[in-house]
Order: sequence, then structure tokens, then C-alpha cells
Amino acid sequence: MEWYYAENNERRGPLTEAEFNELIRTERIGPATQVWRAGWENWKPLGEAGVLAAGVARCVECGQTFPPSEMLAYEGVWVCPNCKPVFFQKVKEGIDPRGQMEYAGFWIRFVAKFVDGVIVGVPGYALQFGASAFLQDEPEKAMIAMFVGWLISFILQLAYSVWLTGKYGATVGKMACGLRVVTPNGQKISYGVACGRFFAEILSGMILYIGYFMAAFDEEKRSLHDRICNTRVIRRRA
Repeated sequence: MEWYYAENNERRGPLTEAEFNELIRTERIGPATQVWRAGWENWKPLGEAGVLAAGVARCVECGQTFPPSEMLAYEGVWVCPNCKPVFFQKVKEGIDPRGQMEYAGFWIRFVAKFVDGVIVGVPGYALQFGASAFLQDEPEKAMIAMFVGWLISFILQLAYSVWLTGKYGATVGKMACGLRVVTPNGQKISYGVACGRFFAEILSGMILYIGYFMAAFDEEKRSLHDRICNTRVIRRRA
């Protein structure tokens, strides 16, 4: 990979990795020097490129240092060989390579929730009121049937949300809208967190849905249940 740098407002290069590292070692170029290499959109200071004064670069994922020749430069950051699979999985899931995430806004989350509501809500209401409709002349049995239907519906909703979110990071509605639930650093959430988030979401609805509306005003688009469980909802990348 060839390097270029700016000196006295003139472009210098191309340089090999070895030549570039020698310039760093001899301090001919420093953290403020503008540099560029193939694959970068813009020039940037050497310090912001993740290259250290000792002729090594720091991996954005694990924080360890390696010679630049052993690493991959991607959109202004460096990735070591061991971290490539994890790093590019994060990129695929919508995490910016500079450590930023594209948070999903209120309306796209509303659409995802609506889709999930159709998938699990309609069958749930059918279970609750379908059986009781056949027992109109027996009120006590109708109430029992409605309760059993509600219980089965609740269990189905719980299983639907926890299993899909814990395994894939998203329910069908979120998948359809290109969304994913993650931890603050972009990692996949556990089944336990997915379960806690399901019950916390009930609380968001109980307080006149204010918990949901919080996502419209939070800088990280967090709803109340995101705050309780310390999760984020991000957009997947294509």
C-alpha cells in the first residue's frame, strides 16, 4: 500500500510502507502532517489516521499496536488481522468504523412495532376473544377462556420477542425495517437482556406510551426500555 504526505503545501509520494515508517521514525513527519493512502476519501492528519510516532498503528477494535504493513486501513481507522471478522460484522450491522452508530429514529421504530403488532397482536386477540365468543351464554366459562387466551397470547409474544431479539438482534418487524438492537458498544445482546427489555417495554406502554415517545427526543434515540436495559436500536447497513 502506497502512502502520500503533504510538505510545504506540496504532495509527496508515493512511498512504500517501509519508506513511510522511516519518515515517522526520523520525525520528518509528525501527528499534524496531512497524509493519504488509497481507499481514503480525504486527507487527514497522521495522528487522526491512527498511526503512532513509533511507526506502528493502533487497532480500532482491540487497541493493540502493530506495524501498518500488517494491518488493514478502513475509512480512516486501522484493523489488525485478528479483529477483522468482528470489525466487519459490526460494519455490516450498522456500526460506523469510527465507533459511531446510526441510531434508528422514532418513526421507523414505530413502523417496526406496527409490523410486530400485526404478527403477534392479531392472533393474540383472536385467542382471547375467539373462545369466549362461543361461550356467551356461560359468563364464568367465557371469562376463564378469555384469561387462558390472554395467557397463551402473552407467552407467545414473550417467546417471539426474546428468541428473535436474543438470536438475531431483531424481531421480524425490525428486520423488515433494517433495524437491530445492540449494546452501547454495538455488541449483540443476550437472551437475558432481551427478556428484560420485553418486560421493560410493557412499562413504556403502561405510562401512556410516554416511554416510547422518549425515543423522539433522546440524542441516542433511546426509549424508556432502552434506558432501563442499556440498549440501542441502530440501522443495519445494506
